[in-house]
Amino acid sequence: MTEAGEMHVCCAADAAYARHTGAMLHSVLAHSGGLRVHVHYLHGPGFPSRDAVLLSQLVRGEGGTIDFHEIPDERVAGLPTVAGITAPMWYRIFLPELLPDTERVLYLDADTIALDDLGLLWETDLDGAWVGAVTNVFQLDHLHRPWELGIDPRAYFNSGVLLMNLEQMRRDGRGEALLSHARTLGADTMWPDQDTLNAVLGERRVALHPRWNAMNSVLGFPWAAYVFSPAELDAARERPGIRHFEGPSANKPWHVLGTGPGRAEYARHRRATPWPRARPEGLSVGNALRRLWRSARWRLGRR
Repeated sequence: MTEAGEMHVCCAADAAYARHTGAMLHSVLAHSGGLRVHVHYLHGPGFPSRDAVLLSQLVRGEGGTIDFHEIPDERVAGLPTVAGITAPMWYRIFLPELLPDTERVLYLDADTIALDDLGLLWETDLDGAWVGAVTNVFQLDHLHRPWELGIDPRAYFNSGVLLMNLEQMRRDGRGEALLSHARTLGADTMWPDQDTLNAVLGERRVALHPRWNAMNSVLGFPWAAYVFSPAELDAARERPGIRHFEGPSANKPWHVLGTGPGRAEYARHRRATPWPRARPEGLSVGNALRRLWRSARWRLGRR
């Protein structure tokens, strides 16, 4: 049972993303709004024990608690993956059974950073819904994706930030439904985990304010105005609650091409982790020049 004054937070990662989850978790603990933070860290076999120790020290040093949950490889065997996104993307579908006494959990991707009081999000009334999530803003060449799944684009959500009603999901057998749907997907599915979550949970979703998943697409795509109201977009762009650096590696704040809002906040939280010195990925002369162009594009796009 979730205790009053306690917030359950979950993430999933392999060794390559452990250090980035450290920055994300530090930001969560810094913006807990006075709530006690209980972290549930999902990982597969072979996760480095040293990283687990360092993450434990980080979380406990900031006043939180942490449990590590190992997901056996056979639980995700046969489920499709995509380039650069490995098995941990599936671990969250097991949360209803992994946390049988927990009513709700805030799931966060490793490429997110909390920027505001998460207590405001945690107290969202889900009113029998299975999940709370922010509507996705698609690239123009991906606009067909929801229609192919039989989902209205206005109902398709991004899965990088999920407020999951585990109690209701257990009651309605959603964990089993997620796994069953995942097994039906073909190997060429573009976003297998996100599509599955939408197909199985989207019917009963609370649409969260976009500031709780301030994606690159929300901040930078002009056609986001067709998804959210002007007031919602203004709030998401000026006062993001959770910044999400979704997309390919060049969009990440730890990549030399990672520009745009929130990169400095990632760096600040990263410096407070056991891995403070982050050498940018993708260093090259060509990428240095591309970075100047991307920075200029962000500044011009926000005028």
